[in-house]
Amino acid sequence: MLRLATLTTSRPRLFIAVFAVLTALAAVGIPRVGINATVAAMYPDESAHSATQTLVEETFGAGQLLIVMLEGDVYTPAAMEALRGLTSELSKVTGVKRVTSATNAQRMEDDDGFLLITDLLPASGSITPEQVSAARAYLETARMYQGGVLVAEDGGSANVVVEVDPNGDSDRVVAAARRAVAAHWTEPSLGSAYFVGSPVVNTAMRGTLEREMPLLGTIAALLLLVMLYLNFRSLRGALLPVLTVSVGMVWAFGVLGWLGGSFTTMTSIAPVAILAVGSSFSLHLLGRYSVELAHGAQKMAAIRTAVTETGLGVLISGMAISAAMLTFTLSGMPAVRALGMLVAGGVLASLLASLLLLPAVLSLLKPPKRVSDPEAPGAIGGLLKRLGVLVDRRRNLILIVSLVLAVFAVVGVLRIEANTAVLDYFRADSPIRQDYERVERAFGGSSQVQLVVTGDLGDPEAIRAMARFQERAAELPGAGPTSSIATVIAAIHETLTGEDGLPATREALAQELLIYQLSGDVQHVSQFMTLDSSMGLIEMSIKTGSTREQRAMVERIDALASSEFTGLLEHSFAGATPLQIDIEDSLMHDFLISLSLAVVLVIIIDSLVRSLAAALVTIVVLLLTILFQYGLLGFLGVPLDLATMLLGALAIGVGDYAIHLTVRYMEQRRAGDPPETAMGRAILTSGRSILFTALTLGAGFGALIASEFVPIRTLGSLMAFTVLSVGLISLTVLPAACLVFLRQPRGSINLATNLATNVATNAATAKEAPPNV
Repeated sequence: MLRLATLTTSRPRLFIAVFAVLTALAAVGIPRVGINATVAAMYPDESAHSATQTLVEETFGAGQLLIVMLEGDVYTPAAMEALRGLTSELSKVTGVKRVTSATNAQRMEDDDGFLLITDLLPASGSITPEQVSAARAYLETARMYQGGVLVAEDGGSANVVVEVDPNGDSDRVVAAARRAVAAHWTEPSLGSAYFVGSPVVNTAMRGTLEREMPLLGTIAALLLLVMLYLNFRSLRGALLPVLTVSVGMVWAFGVLGWLGGSFTTMTSIAPVAILAVGSSFSLHLLGRYSVELAHGAQKMAAIRTAVTETGLGVLISGMAISAAMLTFTLSGMPAVRALGMLVAGGVLASLLASLLLLPAVLSLLKPPKRVSDPEAPGAIGGLLKRLGVLVDRRRNLILIVSLVLAVFAVVGVLRIEANTAVLDYFRADSPIRQDYERVERAFGGSSQVQLVVTGDLGDPEAIRAMARFQERAAELPGAGPTSSIATVIAAIHETLTGEDGLPATREALAQELLIYQLSGDVQHVSQFMTLDSSMGLIEMSIKTGSTREQRAMVERIDALASSEFTGLLEHSFAGATPLQIDIEDSLMHDFLISLSLAVVLVIIIDSLVRSLAAALVTIVVLLLTILFQYGLLGFLGVPLDLATMLLGALAIGVGDYAIHLTVRYMEQRRAGDPPETAMGRAILTSGRSILFTALTLGAGFGALIASEFVPIRTLGSLMAFTVLSVGLISLTVLPAACLVFLRQPRGSINLATNLATNVATNAATAKEAPPNV
């Protein structure tokens, strides 16, 4: 570290020039960063249902469903003409594969043994009341449309089902749909409209992300500036950490752009995390720089001592934080991997800027005219001194109380439940959540579940099994309408024979399907069954809810399918609901892996520069904080989701600033101070930096509270609590543990200089003033 400090201060302009060039090159890549705020970006790469989902899209041409519910008196000529115009306009939108509504629904009629298939209402011209009445009668009695598939049973609302290309621009489709609905339905005062489906969620998430990325970053930066100014009481002291962390931000986002990466929903956490964590490196270095100047050191000597002594703790802390963030790259979810890479890259770049750029800049600036010694009398110094005395006298009591609180926290941890339902990202009073509630009240369900069945679908027994499954599934609480090839065949059979049932023989089944195909339209067959009759698709909708509720519903559907299909068909799941369950399964796996690996990596990194005992003491303190953190999560009833799963690894990363206290304590022990004196001095010097680091990090992460995404807002609140808790525990439990378990001056740190100073003398001679940097 001494060589590094000497090199940066001897050639400052070279280092500044190199950083300027690299930052400029990185900045060019920032406009290249895309945005991928889709729900699909959160799905695991490999999951129990992802392969089936791909099969459904490729085999049956299924797209993402956008459902528009039109509320009003549907069965009037004016309403039907508006619905027809809307259906026609939506079908012309780029990215739309198919549009189905009551106006273009197919009517099947028997024509002397042949099927006559026509649209339910004329494609042009005026619609008469008689035509509306006939359409209503057919929709209420036809097998394919019963249960409110297209029009609610009370006639008070209608669905327009828009099938969107999964590879298309969902934002453009949703925007076009809103314009068309406004023109044809809401502006003519025919009623209200509500939008649900994956394209709607994707659009809402993208819009929120575009607003929040700059907003949250700006709030975090302003809060950090305030906290830094309060710490150093000078504009220079506030701006220098912002300089280094800005370099980290530009490098991280620039490299992401050059690599062709995209922002995801989780990425809104990244700017705040980089700003909060990256600024703490410079805060510690500038704090030690002030101490050395207050003790009479010359500018260059003060810079080199700060980098040599405190820089070592900063290096360890930065490496630990980056290692903790890099554990997210093992996630099966692309969004979590991208977040881990982005934050780790930004933190490492901020670390380099703090250790290389900051000393170079300081060496060119004049030293401040006034500095104060943290060990001198003062409000904060007096508080820290009293805290040191309290820890010394009550060390055993502090450890016992911590153990009792840890046991209590375990009770809270056991209450935690996971929930990765994407819709719960939005507030309960948000427009999108309100739309989903209105649609489900009218039609029973809006969350998609698909069953792929394989077997001999030319066997009437297999078709009857599917029909029985659909009847029983419709009776499940929270289930909406179901459709399959069995629904289509039942409608064909009823039209041709007048009987309510299904063909009795294989030959009759094949004949009725052939008659339907000869009608010239095979849409209803091809979207539910392959031409060789070896694979079929059952479409269902269930009510939205937590993933626990959705998992329970899928398990009931699975049990029902198994009981009906045994010996006839095999089945597997696809659709938005099973894929969200996959997110939860991947989340639990990633949570355990990232947290465990982060603990191991921090222990290894800390042990490289300190004793193993010191590393273990620090990590135990961090684990205690995590236990308190998740205990609070359980007692508050906050679910474990994609954001709160990050808490553990983030806490280990940002919480490793406790290392600065143990580094300073061991430094003083090697200088000959007894344990109690060494810890008192460590609390007076490093304690101030830890205190303001905790406040700075808390303020930075507190910016996430302004997020519109519920999990990210919760993460902001909990991270603010976490960093403040780590600060408190680092100044109480950690010193007590050090005094009990680390009384010997051991460790592997090779310090270039050991500064032996007299606390009493400094306290008496140092001039009390704000620590201007």
